Amino acid sequence: MINIDDKDLDDETLEEKVFEKADYIGEVLTGERKISFALPKRQAPKKVKPKKPSQLQLFIISFKHSLKKYREMSLSRILGMSIIFILSISILAFVVFLLYLLLKSLLRLGIIGLIGFAIFMCAASLSITLLIASRYTQK
Repeated sequence: MINIDDKDLDDETLEEKVFEKADYIGEVLTGERKISFALPKRQAPKKVKPKKPSQLQLFIISFKHSLKKYREMSLSRILGMSIIFILSISILAFVVFLLYLLLKSLLRLGIIGLIGFAIFMCAASLSITLLIASRYTQK
């Protein structure tokens, strides 16, 4: 059995609560009332520092990951990569052969040719490195 007192009759009814919420929404939409959002302050969770893996563990993990990646690769991609690999080795061998011929001809000039070649190669390497670095640091 529920006892209803006169105090309970004076409480807001559902209709009044609905009207109050509707008034609040209308005032917010018309700009009469400003909304203030505030998130409750929560306590920062304790951060547990994970154990940093060693260099050997990182190497083994990355090696397993790359093996898994290449194992799941499609046949067409493997063929394309092998062709690119063969072409790069061929081009590298050709360039090394040309440098060998150049160095051989510079050695005929003596030590001055060798020093000039070394200075030229250092300057070329430095400028290429700077060009690549500036290309990837621009945003």
